[in-house]
Amino acid sequence: MENIVFERNYERVDKEDAHAAAIFDRVYAPGGFMDEITKKFDAIPKVVVPKDKETYEYLLDLCDKFAQRHHGRIHGVVDYEHWDSHIDLYLRLLEFDDKEDMAVLKDIGERAHYCCISTEQDGCFHVHIMVNYFEELMSEEYAEYLKYETLHEDEELAAMVGGLTLSPEDEAVAQLIKELLDRIEDEAHMDQALVLRAVMGHMAKEENAEISFERVAAFLTLLLEKLKDEMDDED
Repeated sequence: MENIVFERNYERVDKEDAHAAAIFDRVYAPGGFMDEITKKFDAIPKVVVPKDKETYEYLLDLCDKFAQRHHGRIHGVVDYEHWDSHIDLYLRLLEFDDKEDMAVLKDIGERAHYCCISTEQDGCFHVHIMVNYFEELMSEEYAEYLKYETLHEDEELAAMVGGLTLSPEDEAVAQLIKELLDRIEDEAHMDQALVLRAVMGHMAKEENAEISFERVAAFLTLLLEKLKDEMDDED
């Protein structure tokens, strides 16, 4: 009997979208959107996610045994600079040749948050596995606000992508936060970024640690009133 052959070519041959390329370049440019949003997210207090910690430790042990069986090397790190955990496997030959090995592949697929396989210059296979491990103490609404704020700080990029939108309620609170920060900077001569970081750090220590629009606005209002009282006392 003849072989049953199935063949398709899904390689992309279309010309590069110049508009998409321009957006990509601007988003990832030094000091661009990704740099700025990363700084803002890094400033948010973090907590370890117990389930992710357990996942990282499980996969680390699994990959360590895999590296031993296949004579490779392994590097794992809980990264307090980039706020994640990752495992790097380096193998001369990447193969999954029995049930035990296939179980490793299955566990990585089901438990990891990201996995990339590439080759090194020396021909070695590099398996990069990432587990989130940390999460920011803020609501999803506040995370969207940070993205909204950062995007609209770059008017050209906002025009290129059409901008982001908030609900009318969130937009009103976002505007209030901006006005409060402007007043604190103008009247108390305090840097807005430092004020916001200090506020978030303080809020993270409270019993209800999640950072939300409303809590930030309320705390900034109290802070402004206190600063005004202190300045009035000095006068």
